Amino acid sequence: MLFRSLFSPDSLERLAVPYRFALVGKFSRGSPKLEEIRRFLLKLDLREAVPVGLLDSRHVLFQFQNEADFHRFWSRGLWYIQSFPMRVFKWSPAFHVDREPSVVPVWFQLPKLPLHFFHEEALFQIAGLVGVPLLVDAATMAVSRPNVARFCIEVDLMKPLPPRVWIGNGGHEGFWQELRPENLPSYCLHCYRQGHRVDACHVLQPALRPAKRVRDAPDRK
Repeated sequence: MLFRSLFSPDSLERLAVPYRFALVGKFSRGSPKLEEIRRFLLKLDLREAVPVGLLDSRHVLFQFQNEADFHRFWSRGLWYIQSFPMRVFKWSPAFHVDREPSVVPVWFQLPKLPLHFFHEEALFQIAGLVGVPLLVDAATMAVSRPNVARFCIEVDLMKPLPPRVWIGNGGHEGFWQELRPENLPSYCLHCYRQGHRVDACHVLQPALRPAKRVRDAPDRK
């Protein structure tokens, strides 16, 4: 006999509401103690305290309480806690510890953007053509680096990203605006990991794994 428990999309959405600002940290090479992670968060001067708990030996759940802290922590992508590198992923109802999500925050540069578009409302409108707008960097808001604007967007690595977008400039001539992603990760559709594509997947093609170094045996005399 097959037992099933089926949840509708609406019920899942309601159940996920308390975790809308949840992030998952993944340690690939060792991990610090949970208490050390909590002390690390206290040094970041976040607006609110962040409950932290273990999902398994390599994954840590961060339950942020506000959008500002959530965006600040996620947009960086990689943190070091006691020399242990920790990558950060966005939690969703589809998240599983055995699969890295394809949704990531990516910083984009907009070179030669006209000055009157250096405004959060205008930049978010442009960012919305590519993904979900998250942040505009401080130098862009202050127009202290007028040769290039920068914003962070939530994008899905399984979808193609346009190299440029068309911007209508009111009664003036419109133009194509170049979008330059910074550190755009690859995504493997076979092992569901970030950092490589299918053609370079070690799970699919074990022969691609680098050979292990064999230590020379000591001379016996």
